[in-house]
Amino acid sequence: MKNRILAKSWLAPFLSLFLLGLASCSQQLPFGPVNMMVIQPVGPGCQYEIGTVSLQTIENISELRGLLGRVVSNPNDLESDPNILQMGLGFQSLDLRLSGAQNSFAPLDKNSLLGVSLYYAIEKGHFLFKNLDPAADLLSVVSNMKETLLVQNAILKNNSDAKDFYSDNAAYVQVPGNEGPRNYFLHFPNEGITSLPLGFNSGVLVHEYAHMVVQYLFHNKRSEAGKTLSTSSENTLAAFEEGFADYFAFLATNDPGFFHCSFPGNGSGGRDLSHRKTLTPTEVTSIKTGIDFDSHDGGSVWASVQYQIGESIGHQENGRSLIRFINNLASCSGLASAQASINFDVLRNCHLQALGSAYGSRAQQLYQGAFGAAGGF
Repeated sequence: MKNRILAKSWLAPFLSLFLLGLASCSQQLPFGPVNMMVIQPVGPGCQYEIGTVSLQTIENISELRGLLGRVVSNPNDLESDPNILQMGLGFQSLDLRLSGAQNSFAPLDKNSLLGVSLYYAIEKGHFLFKNLDPAADLLSVVSNMKETLLVQNAILKNNSDAKDFYSDNAAYVQVPGNEGPRNYFLHFPNEGITSLPLGFNSGVLVHEYAHMVVQYLFHNKRSEAGKTLSTSSENTLAAFEEGFADYFAFLATNDPGFFHCSFPGNGSGGRDLSHRKTLTPTEVTSIKTGIDFDSHDGGSVWASVQYQIGESIGHQENGRSLIRFINNLASCSGLASAQASINFDVLRNCHLQALGSAYGSRAQQLYQGAFGAAGGF
């Protein structure tokens, strides 16, 4: 099944298959781990299928709660009251409807299917990073990981003055709380999507999980957090982080065009990692000045370079090197002890250091082709 999953008709055949193969609703659901039928990627070209996965970190299936957090909903605009996110108020369990017995289940409606898919994608991201490098195992890094909330169909305004709300997107958000930072994965409503609904796009959700990895392995080590970096430095870091997240989304799905499964026709190649890209003069200007800046533009160049490096030396090897890179980036870039100027040359050199001499020369060539003299502005 490729790409054209129509918004009004894609759900019915899936649920009919669930109903044909499974028993009636179970009244008493077990604790996890459990086997669960979900819509999952099976390779490049936006191929998705119904399949059974093991939700290994689930502890309570009826509440969709586990080691990595809990899937919830909230009827309110999340910014209508600061206490909602700062104190975690007003969040509710899903009305979960499952069919099955013992430890094997399938969702019976779209709401349930979306909920289990959200948890599945976050777990997929967790094991991707952990299996590449234990340093990126957030269960060992984040003290309150179980309190993370995965908010389904989150209601959030575009800004304080907007009448419209975010839609067709997802986000990772860390909010300061009275008892330490609170972590949220926000999934916004999917109106208008005519292909794969974003909530079932594992690549997009693993992309958001990668932002949480960057938060804890890099941003929390930036002792200069209270200082103001230059516009170009902040924008460079923002662009790099988007590219980092896109690359790990590819590793999770084996689909360099994962983004276009939910947003087909988004530019010529757009966020497809397999399309070679170079940093354009316009993008350099936007990074330096902040005018018309979109972090995804520079990020797509960074991600395409990582794809090329991975094709050359092996994607697993490159993935491991990028975890070493992000884990040491604060000290390598000078941001651990002082305010520093950050450009793509600095980031490249830190990655080459993480790669080591065995792979550095090939990566250097690929970086040069993508950034050239523009890497150092």
